[in-house]
Amino acid sequence: MEPASNDSSAVFLVTVATNVVPLVGVFHLGWSAQRFAVVYAMELVVAVPFAGLKALFARRPPNYDELERPKEGNLLKPDEWGGVSVGPSDLNRRRGNVTVVDPLPPIYLRNFPFVLRAVGAAVALVGMFLFVLSRFIDVPATLADPIVAASALSLIVSQVGVINREYFRKRRHETSTPRDVIGSAKNEAGVAVVVLWFAAAGGPTGALVAFVTVKLFAEWWGYRGGQSPNTDKGMGTLPPVAAPDASPTAEVRPDRRAVRGAALWRGAKSAVGSGPVYLLAWVGLTGGSTGSVAATVVCFGLLPAGIGGLKAVEYTLTHGTLAYQRRDDAVVAYDDFTGAVQWATPVDDLRDAELCEGKFVDRVCDTRTFSLMPSAGEYELSVAHLREYGRAVEVFELPVETPEFGPLDRRVAGVAAAVGACGIAVVAGLAYYAPSVAAVAAGFGAPFGVLALESAWQRALPATP
Repeated sequence: MEPASNDSSAVFLVTVATNVVPLVGVFHLGWSAQRFAVVYAMELVVAVPFAGLKALFARRPPNYDELERPKEGNLLKPDEWGGVSVGPSDLNRRRGNVTVVDPLPPIYLRNFPFVLRAVGAAVALVGMFLFVLSRFIDVPATLADPIVAASALSLIVSQVGVINREYFRKRRHETSTPRDVIGSAKNEAGVAVVVLWFAAAGGPTGALVAFVTVKLFAEWWGYRGGQSPNTDKGMGTLPPVAAPDASPTAEVRPDRRAVRGAALWRGAKSAVGSGPVYLLAWVGLTGGSTGSVAATVVCFGLLPAGIGGLKAVEYTLTHGTLAYQRRDDAVVAYDDFTGAVQWATPVDDLRDAELCEGKFVDRVCDTRTFSLMPSAGEYELSVAHLREYGRAVEVFELPVETPEFGPLDRRVAGVAAAVGACGIAVVAGLAYYAPSVAAVAAGFGAPFGVLALESAWQRALPATP
């Protein structure tokens, strides 16, 4: 470990003094512990999505082996236990970059899933902090305090300044991976949640002491050169794709309407999955001076819209910008957005091609998604949402049995749709007459409802031989 420089020592001492001053003021000068506790909570929440934005510019790819490594003792594949899929068709391996603004370095689309993780973590922090702090602080009223509002604005401005000075000007984005960038912010916030949960018995002062303790520990850890346990040890690699240089003889593109529909459905499922977090935030807001209607709009409207919208963007970037081409004897996936080939496989090397029967949007839009398995490949390749699927089967010589969907069990699908519509109507009715009951029903019932509908959908699909 290299010794700390004099500059870093000075910065660390200034940081310590800055964080000790609020404690001195609260214990000896009668300052408001509520204000400082809310400001520290805001700092932790704001830091996580800003770390996600920084991750977009991280040049080094993550360690893919580490990303998809199964948990020890778990015999299931990563995609079966909720791990990260990092095959060539996934956004995590998207090659190329895009320059948005000339003074800034390019962004790497393969890092976008990490942005989604950071925003999801920030939403979870909002729910947890509101739930715990509302036991002894009127958080909405404190946020409306001019001093606290000015502090929130200064936090955002300071984050922008620190990113520009420490991340871009010192060119740290060139040696960072997205997991490096978001890891420290998420870890610090996670530790703060745990410590706050136990320190809440001390009221606002206990919360403030918890935040300051975690802050000083994080600063000390950084000063000593410690590394987050989630830091990537390896460089990670994106080997070049060996694709023919010939011009495409045929090209098939995903149907835009099908991509938008599938993206919205993915976004809705992702948003609903965080229902308990929205409920915690709702309890925290209504425990203060916020009315139930305003709290419902924020917690069950704005927060899900943010998470769902980002998930929809992720899906659109994954499938909506690709063009599937026939070049000589190979099938090639080319990304128009980044101008780079994403994967290529010889036609003769396709061991199997399977029609994805379970794509609801494909059935509605009369499009098809095929899963291709190369003989020498470790991952399946996705050719998604094709309206010209018959032409694709012909020009790509896909070894698929039939491009036509099998019949659905309409009775199961109809019953599932009716039950889902009734559930939504019940929650909407409760929201008018009993908002508290509706919030609980939406928070805990929606995730289970989605799982039930997906299970019914699988039962309605034709049986696979």
